[in-house]
Amino acid sequence: PGPDRGVHRCRLARRADVSHPEHIRLAVDGPVATLTLARPEIRNAITGPDMLAEVIGAITAPAAGVSVMIVTGEGTAFSAGGNVKDMADGAGMFAGTPDEIAEAYRHTIQGLTRAMASTDLVTIAAVNGPAVGAGFDLVLGCDLRIGSTDAWFAHTFVDLGIIPGDGGAWILPRVVGWQRAAHLAFTGRRVDASEALVLDVLLEAVEPEALMSRAQELAHEIASKPAHSIRLTKRLFRQARSMDLDGFLEFSAALQGLSHANPDHAEAVAAYLERWRPAGS
Repeated sequence: PGPDRGVHRCRLARRADVSHPEHIRLAVDGPVATLTLARPEIRNAITGPDMLAEVIGAITAPAAGVSVMIVTGEGTAFSAGGNVKDMADGAGMFAGTPDEIAEAYRHTIQGLTRAMASTDLVTIAAVNGPAVGAGFDLVLGCDLRIGSTDAWFAHTFVDLGIIPGDGGAWILPRVVGWQRAAHLAFTGRRVDASEALVLDVLLEAVEPEALMSRAQELAHEIASKPAHSIRLTKRLFRQARSMDLDGFLEFSAALQGLSHANPDHAEAVAAYLERWRPAGS
């Protein structure tokens, strides 16, 4: 095969039909969408190009009116991350020369990391079971994270003699801090749900049977707020990672001007004042 084999494979992945997904399920309830990784037979490994195309498509082109997306897994695992069998076989995105593999990473799993980092959707991870490697990083890429008491987490790249090529070394320290990230990444050790709460990996841990109802409750609470305000606040948080204070304040002022001009602002202010208006006035 020629040197463009990896690029060709990735282009095929980007042409996958995401309107009739085979690897995920997508349910929409008003402003809330639930994306379920639906390959339980491989513990929802997400490194298959077609599965990645479907997940990325769901995130980057949500249904009209959707402002919050819950991400969860089918079966006993959230996601095993990379498909280790494909690694052993040198198949899929793990095929070819080092240059081909690097190009495959750029156009597949790193595309998911970019999609999660750039979406205006509020993303909520509902972690039903183990989240390992790139699966752990998918959880960390969500804005809010609720876990089942059955969930556990591990950055296992080092155990396979590789690095977090999906961008996890950028995400993990921003969630748990440099030292704890280094410890998790250098040892590959497991973190259960109770420790994940302490590390701020999880916002809440609930019993397995309560996981989806709690995620839906939180999602609908957020979705009930003015959509433009949630969207622009998400943009502010995203830009705060890289801008200096002066630039960030200018950006905040510009978005605030847009917010005041939005009709939803006037409606929200009127509703707020109405609640505080004295009875009979």
